[in-house]
Amino acid sequence: MQAESPLLLVVEDDFLVRLTLVDALSDGGFEVLEAADAKEALTLVCDRDDISAMLTDINLPGGSDGFALARAARVIRPQLPVVYASGRYGGAEEGQAVDGSRFLAKPFTPSLAAAVLRDMISGGEGRGSHRQQHERERRV
Repeated sequence: MQAESPLLLVVEDDFLVRLTLVDALSDGGFEVLEAADAKEALTLVCDRDDISAMLTDINLPGGSDGFALARAARVIRPQLPVVYASGRYGGAEEGQAVDGSRFLAKPFTPSLAAAVLRDMISGGEGRGSHRQQHERERRV
């Protein structure tokens, strides 16, 4: 019997970017939920206790950014692994990101996102080959 695929939540307001990520991560063995904004994402976090990790854009519509979303999600799910993504930020300033989160600078490959998410779900520290091969991924 095969283990269940990890369930991810991808939060991205750009439809084409979201579609590309969801398709690639699904092809990579994940089950994927998607949300276009923080409100939709928080509803999913409240409704689903089986989400293994969240990948969120930092710049989201509706007045709540990815940092605020992650803080709210961590109130509901304190151990939820979070990966931030942005093409506008070079990383997170002190105090913005939740503990243990990681940052991916856009553009990044779906294979990098999958590797980082798998590492976080398994409780990895992001050291070793991922860190050496992918300079654009940063721990925040």
